[in-house]
Amino acid sequence: MRLTDALRLRPGMSVAFTGAGGKSSALAALAREAAPGTPVILTTSTRLGQDQAALAAERAIVRSPDDARRLDLRGTSILVTGPPQGGKLGGLSPDALEALRDRAISSGAVLSIEADGARGRWVKAPADHEPVIPSWVDLVVPVAGVRAIGERLDEAIAHRPDIFARVVGIEVGGVLGPEHLADLLTSPQGGLKGVPDRAEVRVLLSGAELGQMEGVVAGRVLGSPRVRAVLSADLTHDDPVRSVEGRTGGIVLAAGAATRLGAWKQTAVWRGVPLVGHVVRAARGGGLAPIVVVIGAAAAAVRRALEGEPVTFVENPRWAEGQSSSVDAGLAAVEARCEAAVFLLADMPRVSAATIERLRQTHRSCMASIVAPVAAGRRGNPVLFDRRTFPALHALAGDEGGRSLLARFEWTPVEVDPSEFFEVDTAADLDRLLREE
Repeated sequence: MRLTDALRLRPGMSVAFTGAGGKSSALAALAREAAPGTPVILTTSTRLGQDQAALAAERAIVRSPDDARRLDLRGTSILVTGPPQGGKLGGLSPDALEALRDRAISSGAVLSIEADGARGRWVKAPADHEPVIPSWVDLVVPVAGVRAIGERLDEAIAHRPDIFARVVGIEVGGVLGPEHLADLLTSPQGGLKGVPDRAEVRVLLSGAELGQMEGVVAGRVLGSPRVRAVLSADLTHDDPVRSVEGRTGGIVLAAGAATRLGAWKQTAVWRGVPLVGHVVRAARGGGLAPIVVVIGAAAAAVRRALEGEPVTFVENPRWAEGQSSSVDAGLAAVEARCEAAVFLLADMPRVSAATIERLRQTHRSCMASIVAPVAAGRRGNPVLFDRRTFPALHALAGDEGGRSLLARFEWTPVEVDPSEFFEVDTAADLDRLLREE
């Protein structure tokens, strides 16, 4: 996966990279991925080494805000620095950097800023004067080299190991575990230091794949509500990003009146558990969080059926207008925290946690707009929607469901057992299900 896509960069955005173990490689990757019409501007708010002069296809020196405003952006990538300083490539003044941001916005370029130095180490902790992040950036990317895990914390692998040790509560010379790396990345004195309130945060773990260790770091990092996602990448590859781990919310649609069944099908009991309870358990087992249950016609009954379950109830007073109103209400409850959402139907009790985890795993590896289960050539539910589809989901009307978006967005199939598509729609369906007990 391209780094540009994994970071969700769009024309006119500004991103600041901090930390160690891959900042310059990330800038180089963005430059390689740049396309005509959407140039990438690389720069620094501090200084760069002379060996970084070849990061982009072109190079320019900016001495004033006016120089930045007149910058020629006809190429695909350009490295913009200030005049040389002490044998290094100088950084831009705050005024020149802001003018460069304005130039990027007007030209539809992406502005990528290296906001601190690390002397080539794998990890670092910032000093008092670091990092130098402009207040107007849209995205901050704290970077860490995963190969530091299992190594001793010293000058060989860490820039400012004494500060690192103090921030995460380890002795200099102690062995770095995945929890130490995660704690540094999410500390206000570490990876979150100097991040503007308005900026999103996406963490980048760089280096060769470490399997389960990366998962431990990502899971712990995502415990911070400030972090939107964790990328794992080998920045030496053309498609550098292996996976993007973000929160995937679960939205259980349970607001309907079940008129064809003649009873509240959401709360009908199968194998000792209400149908909606089976769905919620699958959502939880599949790693969805947060989980919201949209209720309407049978609100009180569904609340009783899910008593004790770690879910949030969302009342939909417009449930009679059709499924789109429940999609809108449920999505509004999770979208601020999530990179994707899975919509589940309360009357599909055979859906498994394994299927939901496969939807999430597929999305992590490709960030498709939609990931949908298929069986015997037929699409079914539940369906995962990436956040780029959220505006379209909010725009649905009447009884139109999210599956109508499959014709408008690229989607990725996941093969499942066809039995999971069983839906309780009539009394005969319920009788058939109950005979399996």
